[in-house]
Amino acid sequence: GGRMSGGTTGTGVVITSDGLVATCGHVGVRAGVRVNVTLSDGTELKGRTLGQANIGALDCGLIQLNTEGRDLPCAPLGTSKGLAAGDWLLAMGFTQGPPDEPRPSLVRIGRVLRNTPTEMLFDAPIDAGDSGGPSFNLRGEVVAINSRCGQSPWENAATPIDRLRERLWEFRDGIDEEMVTLNASDISDRGVRTNFARGGSDNGRMAVQRGLPFDEVVARARGSMLNVMDGKAARVCATVIDTDGHAVTKRSQLPVGWQGGALQLESADGEHFAARVIGSDGPLDLAVLKIDNCTIAPIEWTRGAHVAPGQVLLTPRLGQRSAALGFAAIESRESDRDWSASPFLGVQTAPATAQEREPFGVDAALKVEVVVAGSAAAAAGIQVGDLLLSLDGQSLAGRMGLRRVIADRYVGDHVALEVARGEKVLHMEATLAKRAPINGGNGEPSRGNTTTAISDISTGFGSVLAHDGIVWPEQCGGPIVNLDGQAVGLNIARFDRTATHALSADTVMDAVDKILFSAGTVETRPASAVSPAPR
Repeated sequence: GGRMSGGTTGTGVVITSDGLVATCGHVGVRAGVRVNVTLSDGTELKGRTLGQANIGALDCGLIQLNTEGRDLPCAPLGTSKGLAAGDWLLAMGFTQGPPDEPRPSLVRIGRVLRNTPTEMLFDAPIDAGDSGGPSFNLRGEVVAINSRCGQSPWENAATPIDRLRERLWEFRDGIDEEMVTLNASDISDRGVRTNFARGGSDNGRMAVQRGLPFDEVVARARGSMLNVMDGKAARVCATVIDTDGHAVTKRSQLPVGWQGGALQLESADGEHFAARVIGSDGPLDLAVLKIDNCTIAPIEWTRGAHVAPGQVLLTPRLGQRSAALGFAAIESRESDRDWSASPFLGVQTAPATAQEREPFGVDAALKVEVVVAGSAAAAAGIQVGDLLLSLDGQSLAGRMGLRRVIADRYVGDHVALEVARGEKVLHMEATLAKRAPINGGNGEPSRGNTTTAISDISTGFGSVLAHDGIVWPEQCGGPIVNLDGQAVGLNIARFDRTATHALSADTVMDAVDKILFSAGTVETRPASAVSPAPR
């Protein structure tokens, strides 16, 4: 991966030992640009762009690195001719730009959807930062240069490597698109946009994938799933975890107003149930439901399962859709909290003086200096000059005290505030919300360069199992299954266009046991004990 001078970023692949790099024309832009390139091992090299072309589907170019006399590892060029719909591809790139710390590029596995002499379409999801990265065949040969994507994760396009190969010497001479030799297909490509198949999984995804017997593998896990409904629409999945009718789901995806009443659940067979939330884990975004008169068989978790890089992971889905196919990430991931998506009260405070606290008999309090317009605090009626004495009965010591207490809550939580105003102590309730979008944004969660839906809460879970199965936000809360049919985790968030994050079965059940203990409920009784998967 490399960062171009002027702020442009992208991915490239070294194709000769003397430092010739293939990339996208829209990454290289034009010949003669100085670039800084970082290899996957952290080595930093200087270079200069050679010829570039970005003409319709022709989107490729070259960079020459100064290798300082050493030979670089390089990838062999294959041929895009002969690739057919259904052939496997490995797409590589530095999603969302060069990493802060050296690491290999991310690998996504997919299949060719359509291959023509001018353009290749495939379903391995790519995103911002992946432009210019290679797609390999299973022989380890570069067969395409990844260039762009559509709205849906399976809509991805690349320039066939044969189109770069036939212009290799022109590009090495620094010839850009204004002078590069064009054939009839290149000329007809000008101004033409990629026509991705419409209709999503019915037309744009691989029929061969739909024909694989994945539904048989996930049938048992699928039988433990329910949809939490919001009117007639499925809002999120829930997974039944024991014979007492408890289920686990993704808390932030529950319908608005879930705190005040019963939830409506629907099984794959159309059976309806009522349920209520009995407890939750804010940092993990989990909620435990108690289902009335539950007849759904509980999931059989495989605790201690080892998920290897590249391992197939399946997501069972309710309705008429087949299981989603994904592959485990090549690296373990830590999901750090994104503070912009964290619960926000909307005040700036300073520690109250001893004189200000004395009339109220408290050792710590916070004086409100600013109330953010449109925030939860403003809606609750908090004013500048108020003293915050407690939140949910907890003392607020120091500037970090309020943040620390709120960090244990979640967006949408109702919190009780004890507020001193003048000589009176007021009791208020606020509903925690997210921070307002900056610079006029619409507030919708986004990551990368597409409009792909991601989860409102997609970070802060700690250690996660990352995979590239296409799981929409409303499909989270359901299990992930290996090819042996073992339920090894729970999908917790659609992270971006290329990745879904899941919690391990151990993480989920440890959290559930704590929630049930706090709720005064007996420990879960799974249907049967399942031995850990072999390592």
